[in-house]
Amino acid sequence: MKKKSILFIITILIISCNNSKKTKNFFSPLYGVNSSNISSNYISGSYSEDSILVTFKTESDLKLKLIYNLDTITGSNEITYHLKKLIPKLINIPTAIEDYSKYVNNWKAPIGEFSSFHQIKVLALKNNIIVDSSIYNYLLGLKSELKFAIVNLKVDSKTLFDDEEGCYVPGNSFNREKDQTSGNFYKFKKRKQTGKIEIFNKNEIFLKGSFPFRIHGYVTPLAPQKSLRFYIHQKNNVNTLLELDHQVDKIILRSSFSGWGNEIFVDGWISKICKNLNVDVMSYQPVLVYLNGEYWGIHGLRERMDLKAISNKYKTKEKKLIDADDKGYSKKEGYGDLNSLLLEIKKNPKTNYEKIAKKFNMSSIVDWFIIELFFQNNDWPCNNTFFWKKRRSNKPWNAVLIDMDACVGNPEFNMFDYVQRDWSPALGGELINYLLKQSEFEMLFTKRVNYLLENELSSENLMANLIEFKKSFSPMVEEHYSRWGYKNGTKKYKKGLSVLEKFCVDRPENFKKNMNQYFKNISNL
Repeated sequence: MKKKSILFIITILIISCNNSKKTKNFFSPLYGVNSSNISSNYISGSYSEDSILVTFKTESDLKLKLIYNLDTITGSNEITYHLKKLIPKLINIPTAIEDYSKYVNNWKAPIGEFSSFHQIKVLALKNNIIVDSSIYNYLLGLKSELKFAIVNLKVDSKTLFDDEEGCYVPGNSFNREKDQTSGNFYKFKKRKQTGKIEIFNKNEIFLKGSFPFRIHGYVTPLAPQKSLRFYIHQKNNVNTLLELDHQVDKIILRSSFSGWGNEIFVDGWISKICKNLNVDVMSYQPVLVYLNGEYWGIHGLRERMDLKAISNKYKTKEKKLIDADDKGYSKKEGYGDLNSLLLEIKKNPKTNYEKIAKKFNMSSIVDWFIIELFFQNNDWPCNNTFFWKKRRSNKPWNAVLIDMDACVGNPEFNMFDYVQRDWSPALGGELINYLLKQSEFEMLFTKRVNYLLENELSSENLMANLIEFKKSFSPMVEEHYSRWGYKNGTKKYKKGLSVLEKFCVDRPENFKKNMNQYFKNISNL
């Protein structure tokens, strides 16, 4: 892939040297709406230049109209426009405070210059009647070859950054004495506002329209880069980008601060590895977001996982499903219809196994346990659990894999010891600890582990997936870390890659060793 990219760039440079026109040293083309009647010397694409002199032409009997932001130019059958990289304004607005008392992702001013997004609409007119049109999408000043799909997001900046009503800033509601729970990003967290959003890559567009959105997440609203949840009320092709077979009705542009350093893509990496296992997985695709044309960094495009997503996937009505989850933070009254069952297990650890097992799709539960334990999710089992089932009383509960950001550390770390901690008053650990102590479950668990360690969880498969993520992320991270003010961001990223590589090599053997020792200890009790 890298050799092909180098040959491509060399070819472009050779062509440019032999061309009397301005050098077009573009890294890659972008999706645009093309017309047979309108042409340009610069196709839609990402360019390394900070400015380009673009000429649009049409037939001699037609006239052109160019529309770009506040500029509208009407000319003959040819218009030339000097397109320049944006002078940023929004990126310098502090979207967090500089010194939270506990939270580590503080505001840091951007470092250097950044690429910007531009969209030009060109109309062909005859007798003042529109007969054709084209849309050209340009990225200017991009510092590396484009690897991700683009999100073009346009929002009234007041709804985001105003001190009184902006939901993206600390604002006037921030209280330093309550710096973990106050601020406009919490006050207006659930408020929905409308934003225009387009998602496209080199070849096609997946989403275009105006949709309501809100701030998403439990802790990450504190982060400089927020997660945004969009409610899509029309048919779209986002499922194509996310490699899903069903329509998507809600998406999340998830902040990279939900997984920072070595964790910038770990959640997505785990999702890709586990997508064919017996759990429902939040699909993932990295995207590059431009807010009102300004560079806003790498986000994870995710399907919002809820009952509507489950109903879309399994082609059933949402009202025929029920869920049981901890709402992101486990409490003693959590888990809905599962609450009484978990309390029964807690009160009587010797509850009959068959009674409990028949309540669950055991192939789903086994895979869920293995994934969480193998990848060392230390924000589990106290948090991040989600089950669903069909409403009919005899239907089993299924597990959903969500929020795997807090994963991957020392490959020797023993998660079997970790899950045995007392998680009171939360109920998150009750089911896990109960099942792991049942001999019937042990047989299911160990058999499945032995299979997965030769397949999806083998060192070879882990490393192969990691290499693919490295290929796409590594060229893009420098601009991202600079945007959020991290001087040593790329150094930290590379250190994180070393952690992941070691995990790929050593984790399978250590996991099996920890598992065997755990069940040996249980049998000796």
